[in-house]
Parts: sequence; C-alpha cells; structure tokens
Amino acid sequence: MMGEITVKISVPDGMEELFKKELEALTAGLLKLKKKPSVTLDDVFGIMPSEKSSKEMRLELYEELFG
Repeated sequence: MMGEITVKISVPDGMEELFKKELEALTAGLLKLKKKPSVTLDDVFGIMPSEKSSKEMRLELYEELFG
C-alpha cells in the first residue's frame, strides 16, 4: 500500500517539467532502496574459491538450515 502526498513549489517559468522529472527520479530511487535485493544461491557460488563443489555446499547449507 502506498500513500500519496502533494508537493507544491514555486519554480522559475519554463522549469516546471525539469523539476517534475527530478522529483519522479528521486521517488523512483527511494522506492528502489526500499526493495530487498534478490540474490540466489547460484549468484553466490563461484565467488570464493573452495575445494567443495556447489552441490556439497548446498547440502551443508540445507543441513544447517533444516537439521
């Protein structure tokens, strides 16, 4: 759910669209920060060198999480 606010500012003539675009970009940036990053296990494997295969590491992770 999102709330709504109205912003009223005085800007020089002819710069209304520029300010509107800047506010939209600011709002989009704030919404992007609010969202959680989506990282999968496939993204993580291969970043750090290891003697174990990804299958072994997945099994260990599964055992740690679910006993």
